Amino acid sequence: MSARMRRVERLVELAQDALNAARAAVVTATRAVGEARAAAQREEQRWSDAAGGFAKGVTRASELDQQAAHLRTLRLRSDAAVRVVDRAVAEESKRNAAVVKAAMDHRKLELWRDRISLGEREEEDRRERVAADELAARVTRMRA
Repeated sequence: MSARMRRVERLVELAQDALNAARAAVVTATRAVGEARAAAQREEQRWSDAAGGFAKGVTRASELDQQAAHLRTLRLRSDAAVRVVDRAVAEESKRNAAVVKAAMDHRKLELWRDRISLGEREEEDRRERVAADELAARVTRMRA
């Protein structure tokens, strides 16, 4: 194997490593999306449960204010959890795009390696034909 092919093989290996790392990042991002969605659903359920019991059994205005403040806090937490989901989904999309790019780069390097290998084989075949032709020419000259 030529030095050029060894370098190309190393580049293909590095591209494969980058592709594997990108795929691992997608798995992590997908897991984060699932966790964020579950957290958002829990927060939404807490707010919904609290909203369902709002103003029941209230005897004073201060109790109503406390319940309203608690409900507002739960709503803010729920909204924040939805924003976390949005960010996680955006990160997952970004990671998916990185996988596509890494796969394309890897494939390009594989094709390049294959073309170089084919070119080297063709060059070796050409050299063998030239050597065979020269040998045949020498043999013909010696007989003549």
